[in-house]
Amino acid sequence: MSIKAFGAISVDDRPRWHFRFAERFNSITYLDFLKRLVRGNPRKVFLVADNVGYHKSRVVTEWTGSNLDKIELFYLPAYSPDLNPVEGVWRLTKRKSTHNRYFPTKEELHRHVFRRFNRFQGNPASIRPMIRTLLEEPA
Repeated sequence: MSIKAFGAISVDDRPRWHFRFAERFNSITYLDFLKRLVRGNPRKVFLVADNVGYHKSRVVTEWTGSNLDKIELFYLPAYSPDLNPVEGVWRLTKRKSTHNRYFPTKEELHRHVFRRFNRFQGNPASIRPMIRTLLEEPA
């Protein structure tokens, strides 16, 4: 049993966590996530993404290309999840909310993860460690 969620974390002193659950990962559900992300942001979004196919699909690149005043995508090098702060959020969610736990239904799993994500939103300090190295000044 699994659930799927898109996520983005802002890299600043008071990080913000944005998420959206989806039935499946594809170009359409990712584009919906991007549109909601820019709609709730007063500033331009610079989004770092990995290289999964739907992140670079035609429908996504066309939409982002026609909305460069709102969003710009940057892609991580292949096989570099350590550079992606959202991976820390996924690890922490698993450790605190789902690891070695039984959920009788998919709905119960969803509720548990949703509560964890809401905690991240309500307590930005809890996700600051995921971005600390990205905020540090180079030596």
